[in-house]
Amino acid sequence: MASRRTRGSNLTSTPHINRLEGSKANNAMASSYAAIGAVLPLFLLAVDAALAPGAAPLSTGLLSIEDACKQTAELYDLCIATLSPDRSSLTADATGLTRAAILAVQKNASETATYLSSIDEDDNFNKTAQLQQCLEDCGERYEAAVEQLTDAAMALDMGAFNESQALVSAGQAEVKLCQRGCQAVPEHRDILMARNTEVDHLCIIALAIAKLIR
Repeated sequence: MASRRTRGSNLTSTPHINRLEGSKANNAMASSYAAIGAVLPLFLLAVDAALAPGAAPLSTGLLSIEDACKQTAELYDLCIATLSPDRSSLTADATGLTRAAILAVQKNASETATYLSSIDEDDNFNKTAQLQQCLEDCGERYEAAVEQLTDAAMALDMGAFNESQALVSAGQAEVKLCQRGCQAVPEHRDILMARNTEVDHLCIIALAIAKLIR
């Protein structure tokens, strides 16, 4: 008889145990949902930050040189002539074409800096005091422009698109200051004007293509 009561007691306690286990399961699920609810906003904030202006955008796919150069208006022909020799431009997106354009400006500015240095050091070149000063000032400005354009390419590679464009603009400003500083020197027209104009136009092209980055 005692054993029967024991079995009966065990049987009657089973629903109570089930309710306890069910309560624990519900509490565990509630805790799990609460944890997800706490983490989800942080995840969404991280996604928003990744897509915010200045962050590296998702790839926009290939962009033809022709379509990119259409953004440069009257500089279309120079844009095509500049980017076409670069074979990597044939399979590039907006970021890749912007990089190619920046490197083209950097190369041009570097060659001009070397050219100015060679004239400045050439004793056989007849230079007035004004022209000498013009060459020295422009040489320094072109060296600064080369550094800024090099940094612009590096910033672009790191996804710092706004900084990259600012550096291109800074390099362009150095060239404009060179041009302005030599306006009173007649000889500069034969030595610098065409080079200054080309570098300025190449900067305009790089900045125009950079606007296509999304």
